[in-house]
Amino acid sequence: MIFRFSDPTAFLILLAIPVLLLTWRFQRRTEFSISYPMLSKLARIPGAVSRRPIQIPRLLRVLALILIVVAAARPQSGEEKEVIYSEGVDIVVALDISGSMRALDFQPENRLEVAKQVVGDFIDGRSHDRIGLVLFGSEAFTLCPLTLDHDLLKVFLDQARFGMVEENTALGKAVSSAVNRLRVTAEKRRKIQQSNEDETDSRIIILVTDGANNVQSGLDPITAAKAAESLGIRIYTIGVGSNGLAPFPHPRFKGRVVQQQVELDEDTLKEIAKITGGQYFQARSTNGLETIFGVIDDLEKTRIESYKYTRYTEHYLIPLLAGIILLLLELIIRHSIYRRYPC
Repeated sequence: MIFRFSDPTAFLILLAIPVLLLTWRFQRRTEFSISYPMLSKLARIPGAVSRRPIQIPRLLRVLALILIVVAAARPQSGEEKEVIYSEGVDIVVALDISGSMRALDFQPENRLEVAKQVVGDFIDGRSHDRIGLVLFGSEAFTLCPLTLDHDLLKVFLDQARFGMVEENTALGKAVSSAVNRLRVTAEKRRKIQQSNEDETDSRIIILVTDGANNVQSGLDPITAAKAAESLGIRIYTIGVGSNGLAPFPHPRFKGRVVQQQVELDEDTLKEIAKITGGQYFQARSTNGLETIFGVIDDLEKTRIESYKYTRYTEHYLIPLLAGIILLLLELIIRHSIYRRYPC
């Protein structure tokens, strides 16, 4: 809440009040008077003017003048608002939930839990972008369509877990599912706006995986990448971990760890990024994954324009009415209780 006087120069009128007080004081000394030999008895007459404070009418007049000056200064209260125009980025995060994401080399959790935490932080930093979530293993499916309701999106993200699909890795299905989600969303928006142009600067896919495409059904990853490129969609691929042995929880004995061989198909991930104009990153630790998402955040900036304005409400009427009422009261008192004879 903002309070101000729109025309504070009006308060200069208050400088006239000391002049008026001096004038009234001089006038009081030179008023017409009548000599009377028994003034003490006059003062005891019921209702005598001398028994009432003669300053009351003048005080009312001064207060009325102050209130009218305050009204002339136009007191206002304002509420500041900010209008934001943004040209957002449509983003689909394709997150691998295959069995290899159980690896425990990303402390303090397995690869999937760490990826969920980093993706959640990334979502928090993209408040003006529509973001969707695709999960994939042997199959790919949209867990959350593109939305600006990021709180709801993070609820869905927390629900991502192993076992929602078979635990192989279908990179082609992941890319094609994310591309289709972006395409359908863009078509719906164009129909609503009755426009042939897409309102977004950019549409991107962030593919997070630690494996190689080992599912033969559906589109192969390269063909899916070419489809994305034809629609102007960039794909940033993130390879989690590296080839070789990685620690995994024992399948039967809780608390035990076994070493298993993992395969990361970096060549395919690099080719997907290259075809679509994106980039490939490799994350070997939690800090590395956080850094990669920070780089992508910097690469895909949202254009935001904003301006602030303040809407003011006038409050001059209250002091103005109060001042007029005091003036009327002063006139009534002066011409009734304080009326002087002869006039």
